[in-house]
Amino acid sequence: MTFESPKLRAAARDQACVRCGNTEGVVGCHYTGVRRLALGGGYGIKVHDFLIADLCPLCHKLMDTTSRDKSRAYEHSEEFLFYIALTIERRFIQGWIEVAKGRPCVA
Repeated sequence: MTFESPKLRAAARDQACVRCGNTEGVVGCHYTGVRRLALGGGYGIKVHDFLIADLCPLCHKLMDTTSRDKSRAYEHSEEFLFYIALTIERRFIQGWIEVAKGRPCVA
């Protein structure tokens, strides 16, 4: 079962793109790399909502297009996972994600 959180997806609103810094139209973009199936995704199923990167429309399109380029599959995956890590760091710093005693929770 895929973890879904409207709050985590909405946290992308009013953020800067973690790839280029653009602030227009940023959304939480789900990981599309080679490890997608191992990370909750499937055919027609997005990965968990905590595996998203804050990207502007141009960078979102680029990452989705690059995911189809088999010659760059692992390079794309590494890049996308880095942007996800930056986004997760942002969520903790801004208080969207907190660690509660004994269990993680979404603020």
